[in-house]
Amino acid sequence: MSSNTGDGAAPDGAAQSGPPDASAPLDGIRASDAERDATVERLSRATGDGRLTLEEFSQRMGRASTARTRAELDHLVADLPVDAAGPGTAVPGPAQPAPSWHVSPVGGLRVSGPWRMDRHVITVSIVGGTRLDLSQAELAAKEVTLTKVALVGGTRVWVPPGIRVEVSGFSLVGGTRVEAGPPPGPGAPTVHIRAFSLVGGVRVRRSGTAERPLRHDRLGG
Repeated sequence: MSSNTGDGAAPDGAAQSGPPDASAPLDGIRASDAERDATVERLSRATGDGRLTLEEFSQRMGRASTARTRAELDHLVADLPVDAAGPGTAVPGPAQPAPSWHVSPVGGLRVSGPWRMDRHVITVSIVGGTRLDLSQAELAAKEVTLTKVALVGGTRVWVPPGIRVEVSGFSLVGGTRVEAGPPPGPGAPTVHIRAFSLVGGVRVRRSGTAERPLRHDRLGG
């Protein structure tokens, strides 16, 4: 003899079979500061491996810094390989490649658009400046260096927000101007600029805030 529940409601203790509440988060576990920092570090390593452009890193880093749940952080690295070794683990790698040289007695170096910046780029000229737009660039390493030597000629570099830039060198006439931006997160990719000239300063701007190089020359692969 079958039992009748009357209004069709499931008896006490029976499993509920309806769809989940649409308003419930996919993962309600809140993300910690340490987990956000770990995600930015992983994004930074992927950038150094050439898997992300600097612009992609900048965008994902901004989202990671404001992520509320672990699910949001996981989504940012879903298309990246799982790290084989955690931070602080020494992993032997290939010998560092030789610097990339660009020598031009008169003229300079201008690069923009999608390109790959080698670990160490050296430009030498008598008269001519260097203009690099790193917005769509991929880096050959987590830290890269630009060394520029010229009698007359300045250095202009465009970088996305969140990228650490360190400038050093010497100029008899011409100063150094680095446009302020959001502070780089822990483990952010770093661009070292070493500029030496008699006449010509260094200017670093954040992408999208002012004029951009017009030429789309390619450098590297």
